[in-house]
Amino acid sequence: MIKMIVADDEPVIIAGIRKLVDWEAQGIEIVGQYTDGRSALEGIMKYQPQLVLLDISMPEMSGVEVLKECYLLGIKSKIILISGFQDFEYAKAGISYGAVAYLLKPVIREELLHAIGKCINQRQEELERDIMALKDGAGEGFPDGMSAQDAGFLEEGEYLPVYVEVFAQEESPQMKKLLHFSVFSFIEDYLERHQMGIVFHKRNDIVIVLKGMSQEEGRSAVITLRERLYEKLGVSIGLVIGITVGHMSGIPLDYERCLSLQEYFYFADQMELPVLQEGKPAFAPVSGNEAFLRRQGQLIDAVIAQDAEGVEKHFEQLVKLLCRMADGKKEDACFYLCSTARALEEKFKNLSMPSPGYDEKELLQKSRSCRNYRELQEVFHGILREYLQMLSDTISSHINQDFLKAKVYIDQHYAENLTLEVLAKEIHMNPYYFSSFFKKNAGENFKDYVNRVRIRHAVSLLVSSDMKVYEIATKVGFGDARVFSENFQRVYHETPNSYRKRAGGAGDKKK
Repeated sequence: MIKMIVADDEPVIIAGIRKLVDWEAQGIEIVGQYTDGRSALEGIMKYQPQLVLLDISMPEMSGVEVLKECYLLGIKSKIILISGFQDFEYAKAGISYGAVAYLLKPVIREELLHAIGKCINQRQEELERDIMALKDGAGEGFPDGMSAQDAGFLEEGEYLPVYVEVFAQEESPQMKKLLHFSVFSFIEDYLERHQMGIVFHKRNDIVIVLKGMSQEEGRSAVITLRERLYEKLGVSIGLVIGITVGHMSGIPLDYERCLSLQEYFYFADQMELPVLQEGKPAFAPVSGNEAFLRRQGQLIDAVIAQDAEGVEKHFEQLVKLLCRMADGKKEDACFYLCSTARALEEKFKNLSMPSPGYDEKELLQKSRSCRNYRELQEVFHGILREYLQMLSDTISSHINQDFLKAKVYIDQHYAENLTLEVLAKEIHMNPYYFSSFFKKNAGENFKDYVNRVRIRHAVSLLVSSDMKVYEIATKVGFGDARVFSENFQRVYHETPNSYRKRAGGAGDKKK
């Protein structure tokens, strides 16, 4: 926890500051509150807090006098002065003694958070200078603020770098910085208490270096750290564990390899535990698109059947599969889910059903703006709900439900020996009546409609597979390749082979 002291001679001001922010939720503990300057200085010396909110006009010692004493004693607490309007110029003078910022009364929440953000930035800059001094100043001593214990830690032995990702839900930049700082302070205290290693900032990243641990030992140690941090702050973190190096000079390169795995945290909700190890896959690999196309088809069929439970089941299975297929690449996950939306739209179009009609470019842009895989899933889950609702509204308003059921059955069984009698029985109609019923609603007779559905599926195979034309004819339900070719030419005004050549499809060009 970050330790903070509040000092003001007006108890109502202290009470107001306590209520202004949910400090505990942000990982900050107010370890002392004082109404005079001398007591405040004693508290600062006792607790060595990271943050101090200090009123200027107090009995015993003024806020600026307390600030001067801290400056002379080398106390590194970040101090924010609080002043009334009449003390404004006095407060500005306090900056020369190390005050990070000053606030006018009454204290406004946004201004307070901004000032704390400045404290955090200063702290991070100091830590970055420390680690650069370690990297570039070998043999010239250790940087200011590093204890003898830390210096001894870095002198010899084996080291295990660990990258830390903070899963922040906060929108405000100030609150994000505060959360980041809280996590860093907790880890710093935890490592020091357990004598496990050190933590520092590299750019804006949190880096842990464990000493004398194998990768598996380090994994066990940081998992426990992660659990304790969540218990205390309610903040979840992800971790990437590197490999043990024999000298400190090997840490930067190994840490860069850890950074290359941070993109996997976009998919953290699909991980049982967001703790990755260099050299081990984040997800079980999957090859080819066959499983994806099968899962996609099952999901679309569930939507058409208005099977809400089936939609949930198949969507969950699909997103788990896509997580493995994307292998840490956000762009791939966006592409696969956008292609699923496109396939669903095409299915509705083929069934002559109205649909939401998403713009692919806009949908892809919206997908890319998602901060994590869970948000991406919510976008597409919303799309599925819209299709289900539109289908329900359409059926209840003006589309004959028996006719829709017939079209869905044809689309699912086109490759079989699908006769008028078979379908009439499925719809529970007399075959003679069904023939006129179907033509009235479809605008064409049953046989022509079925052949058109078969040809549509044949086109996909001509372009994407290396099957021979006669094999495709059989697969889509035409018992005779000649009949297939005649029907194909009736629709596309060219032969299947000619279409395949023009479309750049693979496979045997002979019948």
